[in-house]
Amino acid sequence: MNVSTLYRKIKNDKGITLAATWSFNQLAYAIVYPFIPLYLAQERAIAYTTVSLIFPLMGLAVSLAPLPCGWMTDKFGRSFMMLFGQAGRAAIFFALAVFVYFNAPFWLFAIFLMLNSAVGVAFQVGADAYLADITTPEERPQYYSKIRIGYNVGWALGPMLGAFFAKTPFWLFFFITGILCIAGTIYTKLACFRYDTGVQSSKSVKEKTPDDFSIVNNVLKNFNFMMLLTGTLLLMLLASQLYSTLSAYSTQRVEISKEALGSIYSLNGFMVLALQIPIVAILKKLKVPVLIQLVSGTMIYAVSYFFIGFAAGAAALAVSVAAITLGEIVVQPALYTAVSSESKGNYAGRMLSMYSLMRGIGYSVGPWFGAMIFESTKSGPVLWGILSMFAVCSAIVFALTGKSKTQQI
Repeated sequence: MNVSTLYRKIKNDKGITLAATWSFNQLAYAIVYPFIPLYLAQERAIAYTTVSLIFPLMGLAVSLAPLPCGWMTDKFGRSFMMLFGQAGRAAIFFALAVFVYFNAPFWLFAIFLMLNSAVGVAFQVGADAYLADITTPEERPQYYSKIRIGYNVGWALGPMLGAFFAKTPFWLFFFITGILCIAGTIYTKLACFRYDTGVQSSKSVKEKTPDDFSIVNNVLKNFNFMMLLTGTLLLMLLASQLYSTLSAYSTQRVEISKEALGSIYSLNGFMVLALQIPIVAILKKLKVPVLIQLVSGTMIYAVSYFFIGFAAGAAALAVSVAAITLGEIVVQPALYTAVSSESKGNYAGRMLSMYSLMRGIGYSVGPWFGAMIFESTKSGPVLWGILSMFAVCSAIVFALTGKSKTQQI
């Protein structure tokens, strides 16, 4: 296959183009995310106890944004929300550049960082609904796998570029990131919306979407969907421990070095990049039902997290994280496929936004649960045994979605 043929194949692959939009979206966020606290604490000499307030505030924005974003997705269209999310993030980074230049007060940074998190959700909800529109249930795991790779590429490259750009004045650092967001907006418009013929227009959505009361009533009557939301929340309460409780436990209790911990986290990212697509392809070839993937992947999470409590060094922790990553690779595409299959009709954006809401709440509240249990017990098996029960309960809830028994991906 020559270079031009490969280029045409990539250009015409809807999954790759959508994955690239996710890379742009995550790259911009990952570039600045690690350095904002450093700027506020070191450059501005703001107390870290004050600076740390931005994290729960950003978590609050992530929790509040999905439902309004789902409503907007159904009213104004998927294309609008994806472009709005990226262009909105560009405007916020330009504003942050101005704030840095003029030494704006902390509260202004806090407000705009909350807005930054919220518009990120706007892109995510729009992109989730867009993917559901342009694919069949059988195609979604493969497309979602490509998106997860694009997502991880953005997170992998972001800190490296951030470390390079951080050598410039911080106002220029934010300005450059804003330019990158504009580039992502243009790419999304040119590359993705060649496929927009299958996506409902905002006009048709306005004409056919039922009223909000009817939508809530339909959602509450959808037993499978409610169980999937509940299972998602429980699973995310555990998944959020990977970068919070595990970090503290590894360095303080197991006493590994920060360098070793960084290598373990890198293993997680590289495994997703290398194995996500092949494993999904194998599961499809074997015709493994969605329900089996959900339950088995979630139980892999539970067992892997539990064995962290018995780890005596960096190598054992790396094995546990590798097993956690395998569970993640299995369950995440299956979970999106199951949720999107239940999210039908002209209010799919609102239904998928509820999925985003559960993920946001899980990732916001989970570290707090982990910290409370971490402070309450010195026993590793007890700590991780309690936390792993979130995944056990999630697997039980997923098992109740009997309708998924006949679904295969």
